[in-house]
Amino acid sequence: MFSDSTLEEIRGRFNLVDLVSEYVELKKSGTSFTGLCPFHKEKSPSFFVNSQKQVFKCFGCQKGGNLFTFYMALEGLSFPEAVRQLADRVGVNIEEETQKKREAPKLAKKDERLLAANQWAEKYFHYLLTEVESYAPAKKYLMDRGLSERTLRAFRIGVAPSGWSSLIDLMTKRGFSVTELIQAGLVVEKKESPTGGYDRFRERIMFPIRDHDGKTVGFGGRILGKADNQPKYLNTPESPLFAKRSILYGFHQNQRGIRMKGEALVVEGYMDVVGLFEKGVDNAVATMGTALTEEHCRALKRATRKVTTVFDADAAGSEAWHRSVSLLMEVGVFAKDLSLPKGKDPDEFVKENGAGAFYEMCERAPRQVTKLLKEISARGSLSEQQSAEILEKLTPLLVASRRLPDRAMLWDDISLLLNVSQASLKEIASTAYSQRKKQAPDFRESENPNPQSAQHKDSPPKPPSLDLEFLSVALSVPELFCKSDPELWKMGLSHPKIISTLESLHPCQTPEKWSEQVGRLAQSTQNPWILGPLTDALMGQADGKNHAEMEPKDIFQSLIKRLENIKKQKEIHGLTAQIKLNRRLGNEPEQLRLLAELNRLRSSN
Repeated sequence: MFSDSTLEEIRGRFNLVDLVSEYVELKKSGTSFTGLCPFHKEKSPSFFVNSQKQVFKCFGCQKGGNLFTFYMALEGLSFPEAVRQLADRVGVNIEEETQKKREAPKLAKKDERLLAANQWAEKYFHYLLTEVESYAPAKKYLMDRGLSERTLRAFRIGVAPSGWSSLIDLMTKRGFSVTELIQAGLVVEKKESPTGGYDRFRERIMFPIRDHDGKTVGFGGRILGKADNQPKYLNTPESPLFAKRSILYGFHQNQRGIRMKGEALVVEGYMDVVGLFEKGVDNAVATMGTALTEEHCRALKRATRKVTTVFDADAAGSEAWHRSVSLLMEVGVFAKDLSLPKGKDPDEFVKENGAGAFYEMCERAPRQVTKLLKEISARGSLSEQQSAEILEKLTPLLVASRRLPDRAMLWDDISLLLNVSQASLKEIASTAYSQRKKQAPDFRESENPNPQSAQHKDSPPKPPSLDLEFLSVALSVPELFCKSDPELWKMGLSHPKIISTLESLHPCQTPEKWSEQVGRLAQSTQNPWILGPLTDALMGQADGKNHAEMEPKDIFQSLIKRLENIKKQKEIHGLTAQIKLNRRLGNEPEQLRLLAELNRLRSSN
């Protein structure tokens, strides 16, 4: 993983208050800062950040932690992803350690150069749009579409210059070769051209496309004015960096919104995503000129278990949501589909009706599969030929749903609609599944057919309740804990990380050393079960929540008695085993000595 020095350097370059302020409006309150919690809806501030101890705590939803856990929760990242992104923001070189002491794989130098080219082009396009007067018409077009400066900055929208070689001329002067620009997709190769190629994007609104880690891997360009035999939208071509089938536009910018709302909205285009964002709908993503793919669906599932498709009300939109039903179900997501009234696209609807009305419609939207079955039902009585044709189209759905919890009801509906027995459906699904496995050996079934059980698969298991209770109460009465016998809680508790946490705290006899060590542990611990009590202690809230009628000192003494009893029972068990062993060996003197010790132990209070 990461070396302690690397993590410490990242922490040293951040002030948690500054990071939190990017997401929450904070106000000074004594020695802390307070604001509305970003993790749950509330009207009165219960979210506190301590700038000295660099921890946060919400006394409403009880979530608390440090720099890394805050960023992980808000951006929906794993710990390694959060560390790498925060390190990148403050220019810290990552030092990773593995058990085999191997270096983490790095991007090839060529790929790093292509990413650098895209990043430079993104900055240049954005500069032209926002700062150069001659491109004011492009900015006016976007403003007329209802976009603000805030949205232009958030998505780094820009404009490509006019001319066949404007970008080539500028970027080659900055040290990029024409070959690199061709490989990055910014330039089209043409041998007869004086420069060896020409700018791919000319006089187009430019939408930088970021991968799910936030790196700019390509662009989408919308033409300004009339198309004149040119495509309305033009994307970067497929490359090792840019694969349309695995990247969702807006995912990086909106992943916090997806996590906070617990739902992702899948729309059709760039303008839908940015237009919705402008009006407060910050959990939309879009495919890029391609249908929703299995890779897209798996990326969505990693972020949320709730998906609503909001495609345009035309033939292409209808085909898109029909195709997405089995794909989403295959990864364990029963998605919903929203049909907007009067054939409006999402951007238009939200402009006229607002984000609240849009979210209300999303909430009421039917499940895709329900909508699909209603369509079939509306056709009335079906001939055998029609039933066979529909069943063929539904076969991917049967394969996708064969291991999901809701399968029984779904198959029952299909059986009734098409007058086909469930045994036949099972046979059709099994045959199709077997064929698919032969054609695609790497085909994977749903990673987890039960969304409920998958929600916390990356979280460490909850420690035993006694261990958690002892840690929480010990943190509230350090003067008693530091006088306790370590052997007692080492024998009575069972969770290794809680025991090691207690071991590191036990020598801290003075309040200053205690506070310093608790703060150090809160900064280095990522386990949420341990981090919670540590954060409570730093914020002055570790008080034995489950025993409100008792004082913390009394709770601690009662826990000590429980641990003494556990220790006694373990010692009795050990002595009993030794007595049996000595009886077998015929060692009567030792057997008698151990029996006396056992009787003494049993009779003791």
